[in-house]
Amino acid sequence: MPGHDTADRLRDALEGVRGLVSAYLFGSLSEGREHRQSDADVGVLLDRAVLPAAEARFEARLDLIGRLTRATGRNVDLVILNDAPPHLVRHVMFSGRPLVMADAARDLAHRRLVLSRAADLEPFLRRARTIKLQAMVR
Repeated sequence: MPGHDTADRLRDALEGVRGLVSAYLFGSLSEGREHRQSDADVGVLLDRAVLPAAEARFEARLDLIGRLTRATGRNVDLVILNDAPPHLVRHVMFSGRPLVMADAARDLAHRRLVLSRAADLEPFLRRARTIKLQAMVR
């Protein structure tokens, strides 16, 4: 695939993946900080109607890692956005670079849900950070 950059190769490899709602490239490759040993950080949102069980999504994750690694020749760090912590999902979906948008309505619904969950968790995480910092000072 001469002339294809990593994002193009990822996009091509994600074509037709069963149950894929959306996919994002995040991390050094999406931020222009790529170096020789950069891995490809990819977040995927999967359709729970197609893959309702966590085990099925885990199997899909393994399959996708293999597929994307072969397509890019890079190590791939793949996050299933359905199952990841809200703050990570928020980072991926709002800071990452969209690769595939198979169902924009479902993607938007998940974005809204994640914003709500992350906001709900924020006071607890802030308090936990404060406690940790106080413990380090002692």
